[in-house]
Amino acid sequence: MASTSVENSRTQSILGQTILPEQSKHRIALFDAFTDKTLGGSVAAMVDDASELETDQMQRIAKEFGAPATCFITVASADAVTVRFFSTMTEYPMCGHGTIGLMTWLADRDIIPCTENQTSTISLSTPAGSADVEVRRRVNGRVEVMLTLAEAPFEKSPVDALTLASCLGIDVGGFADALPIELSRSDFIHLMVPIRDLATMQAMAPDFGAITSLCHAHGIGTISLISVETVHPESTIHCREFAPALGTPEAPASGTTNRANACFLLRHGLINATVDGMHVIIAEQGYEMGRPSEVRSELTLKNGILTKVRVGGIATKSIEGHLYL
Repeated sequence: MASTSVENSRTQSILGQTILPEQSKHRIALFDAFTDKTLGGSVAAMVDDASELETDQMQRIAKEFGAPATCFITVASADAVTVRFFSTMTEYPMCGHGTIGLMTWLADRDIIPCTENQTSTISLSTPAGSADVEVRRRVNGRVEVMLTLAEAPFEKSPVDALTLASCLGIDVGGFADALPIELSRSDFIHLMVPIRDLATMQAMAPDFGAITSLCHAHGIGTISLISVETVHPESTIHCREFAPALGTPEAPASGTTNRANACFLLRHGLINATVDGMHVIIAEQGYEMGRPSEVRSELTLKNGILTKVRVGGIATKSIEGHLYL
């Protein structure tokens, strides 16, 4: 019979006692992104010191947290952060609400600089690419995070309007007459769906199984719903987003998606392109889920040309502790 060496065993026995292998300890936190209150916005989980975790471990941990996004920090310095973002089902190339929570956490721990009088620019890297993130502290002490993104491109929708209406639980008349349904391909593939009014948006009864099938059939990641009729007069648009194919049936707050929303508004004349300078779009989202959020998008124009796109806001910590593996 072959013997098993003590050195290769996962446990050791000393005087009849079993000594378990040492666990790794990771600092963790949960943030509610795009809200100044807990239990609002979109939840993002943070896992620090994740450089030695394998991909399958990250995916299992993300599934365990059950948040729309879990952020695994592999490198963090004063001017550069490397991270991997996961949903409960897959890895994301980028994540807006995860970035807001991540940078807030690092700023609060003094890992990245964040002062009221100066904006810090941090390089954020994922396996899919990199982006600049600007961080500053507001007068009230809250950390504001703005993520710089590329302009969103658009193309004709591959989805039949009648089929889409059935998936969303509305009549075809619920779509906005003056605006088209379009596809936008960037970090994610978004189906951009303008909705007629706020009442239609609120009364929607989505069939998530049908939406998942529709998304798989056309390679769509998320369905972004936009209404220019809003709950609050200071808001620009009211939004909902369905992403069951990515593991999130409905997102209460969306970062990168609101980049596409803002560019869609500009593309179709709802933002005056003849006026140079910064145009601010405030998106309200999550109201139908009882998790209200506010996402700020900024489009900068020069001579009628879009030169910069930023999306961001603030996040609120709800939980902090440790994960033992």
